[in-house]
Amino acid sequence: MTWTNDAGEVQTLGDLKGKAVILDFWATNCPPCREEIPHLNSLLTRYGGDKLAIYGLHVGDATDKAEIPNFITQTKLDYPIGYPEKALTGFIFASTDAIPQTLVIDRNGQIVKKVVGFSDRIKLDLDLAVESAVNAN
Repeated sequence: MTWTNDAGEVQTLGDLKGKAVILDFWATNCPPCREEIPHLNSLLTRYGGDKLAIYGLHVGDATDKAEIPNFITQTKLDYPIGYPEKALTGFIFASTDAIPQTLVIDRNGQIVKKVVGFSDRIKLDLDLAVESAVNAN
């Protein structure tokens, strides 16, 4: 599971061992993606960067990618943006290409939950999954 950060460096899930991780697959032109961002910010505030890492992995097309600078001036993002490699994108979108898709991984690198979309119900599922991921032994 690899992605490239804004500095052009390849990162892996293994780089984050010991932290719970949220990989959020999103695009600027996706209304539920925009709705989810403040909640992800609140999860990072609740658990802290020493226990939880969040990466917003952009999966929009080139036109959408060009909108990211404008988007981040209007929308507060407390976590970094990255660009997933093909193998990771293929894994995430194997069953559906809907976005956002949010993958919660525990401190041991095990997948806790994958959610598709964003709603009040999904927010609760996400909260429970992150709590479980952060508290994993």
